[in-house]
Amino acid sequence: MLEKEKKIKKKTLGNYPFLSVIFSVSLSLFLLGIFSILLISSYKMKLNIKKNIELNIYLNKVVSINDIERINKIILSKNYVLNKDESSVIFMSKEKAANEYSNELGEDFIKFLGQNPLRDLFILKIDQDYFDGEKLLEIEKDLMEINGIYEITYPKDLIDDINNNVNKIGLMLIVIFFILLFISSILINNTIRLALFSQRFLIRSMQLVGATSLFIQKPFLVRGVIYGIISGILSSILLFIILMFLNSRMENIMGIIDSKSFLIISLNMILIGILIVSFSTYNSVNKYLNSTLDDLY
Repeated sequence: MLEKEKKIKKKTLGNYPFLSVIFSVSLSLFLLGIFSILLISSYKMKLNIKKNIELNIYLNKVVSINDIERINKIILSKNYVLNKDESSVIFMSKEKAANEYSNELGEDFIKFLGQNPLRDLFILKIDQDYFDGEKLLEIEKDLMEINGIYEITYPKDLIDDINNNVNKIGLMLIVIFFILLFISSILINNTIRLALFSQRFLIRSMQLVGATSLFIQKPFLVRGVIYGIISGILSSILLFIILMFLNSRMENIMGIIDSKSFLIISLNMILIGILIVSFSTYNSVNKYLNSTLDDLY
């Protein structure tokens, strides 16, 4: 019976507390995952805004069908058009625009004015690479050179505000992410140091019997990799549960973070977990390998 108790209490090289390390690492990775989602969400929001920005290209009062077709072909040939098809360049006649405007007002304004003051126009969606104040001015100048175009309008102030604010938010989130990564690394490193504290005399004993540093480090590093994988998987599962809960309360949450983006975040959390835990384990074991007997007490 005493021999059985001794076997149970006997410490194994590389065997250090499981729950405390897994809990600490999983929580840190979970927080990193949340900020990763915020980063991706801000980036996708910016892309969606870019895709929905439209240029209104108003034509001259008197234009023929041939002129409209000619202008349409010229616009479609430009590099800055979002897609080289009709979905990116939509023609709206002044009659159709007047009908839509009358429906919004609830009365026929043409009868009141005696004529249709509106113009035929093209609604143009541009490529996201040209979503910049200076580039949009160049596009405006280029389009104005086309014969038959009267005026081009787009929300210039809104575009400048979007560019400035979204870029600032994105930069702020990136800075917070790296600060959080740094803090998480310190917390995980301290947790593993405390966990390995119970193994310090066993490490010294292995040194005294002639074991090499690599032989002593190997079981710790293997366990560190396993802990990193488990923590990454647990944090991914927790993050998925939170997203599903939010999706049940708010619409389009899963539309912002699709399955591909979530898979990338999960794989990155597992990889970060492996790297941080392995690096912290290596440093902690090395510390005890290079410590004197007095330092161990």
